[in-house]
Amino acid sequence: MKIQENFESKLNSLLFSNQEHIFFERKKLLQKITSKTFDKKNNESLKNVDINKLLSFKYNYEIIDKKPTTNSNDNEYYQINIINGICQNFEDENIQVFNITNNESSIFFEQKFSSLNDLILDINSIFLNSGFILKIKKNCNVKIKIFNQPEKDTTIFQKNIIQCEQGSKVKILEEFNNSENSLNNILCSINVELDAKIEHTIIQDIKKSDNLYLTTYTNCEKNSLYNQHIFNFSDGFVRNFHYADLIGTESNAYLKGCFFIKDKNLASIKTFINHKCEHCESNQIYKGILKDNSKANYFSNTIVDRKAQKTQGYQLSKGILLSDSASFFSKPELRIFADDVKCSHGSTIGPVDKNAMFYLRSRGINQSQALKMLISSFIYEDIKSLDDYALSRVTFGLENYLKNI
Repeated sequence: MKIQENFESKLNSLLFSNQEHIFFERKKLLQKITSKTFDKKNNESLKNVDINKLLSFKYNYEIIDKKPTTNSNDNEYYQINIINGICQNFEDENIQVFNITNNESSIFFEQKFSSLNDLILDINSIFLNSGFILKIKKNCNVKIKIFNQPEKDTTIFQKNIIQCEQGSKVKILEEFNNSENSLNNILCSINVELDAKIEHTIIQDIKKSDNLYLTTYTNCEKNSLYNQHIFNFSDGFVRNFHYADLIGTESNAYLKGCFFIKDKNLASIKTFINHKCEHCESNQIYKGILKDNSKANYFSNTIVDRKAQKTQGYQLSKGILLSDSASFFSKPELRIFADDVKCSHGSTIGPVDKNAMFYLRSRGINQSQALKMLISSFIYEDIKSLDDYALSRVTFGLENYLKNI
């Protein structure tokens, strides 16, 4: 079904469907993306994206009888289960989590998203049908697992908000394990307040028939840290677009990831960090393993405002191509308007190091095992600081990927 038909027939299932001013905003977005003058060919948000599939899909969303749960039963982690974009409302002395309702319509108009010229986010706003708000309370230190579980043949258009209040510290492990034929378009707005810290590990392992479009946008206030690490083992298409604004002095943002793709799968990745204050630091580091006919593109961007003196910003991409037909395109970009900064970018993409392979083979290690050892060492820096549960999930995904090498 075409996007216009979906909107007209499914309007009543959308969040804020009873609010006239939001209806008109949705109509404006719809007119924009269906206009013949809209430049889809050169829009960066659509790289490696199947436009026809994006604009023609079968919309299917309902709140099912199965109830999601939120608990803290295992003494270490809070566990939040999200089913079709819906959570169980929960609050204690450390955290609060609740579903977005028609009373939170202000989130629809966050200006920072409208400036991104991102067709995926426009579609998210048009069909927004779910979302939650997670607050980590002031000066709390917690660990949280979030499991995203869409039902089969479901289309999820979700906006989430994570608020890490002053002085709080949180480790979030978020997993995406989609059901068959699901479409997930998720935007997460994150705010890290004064002296707060977020360690955000995201594991993506979706099926071949699924699509996941994940976008995060983080604001880092004074002396705060946002450290994101993504591991993508998916057989289905995943688009990872992640943004951060450093708006307070001594704030830090690290956007890192590893992806493992095969067959004819595609991956589309973008990271973008805006240094708006002095004495800030950022890292954007992505590593990819590609085999068969898989393809990936990675756009990394750092902007340093003229006020952001004494800032440090680094970009790096590395890729190992396990076949001649695999490809990885990387495009780093720096825009620096200050004169007292340390910024750099680099990219290294190619086949397995023949000298390293020869060294291992000469010591009696067969080719398959030698290759697995080299790949494991390639991502060692990314996994060495993971806790036991996250490490076990990443190890499981890596072992599955390496089975037939």
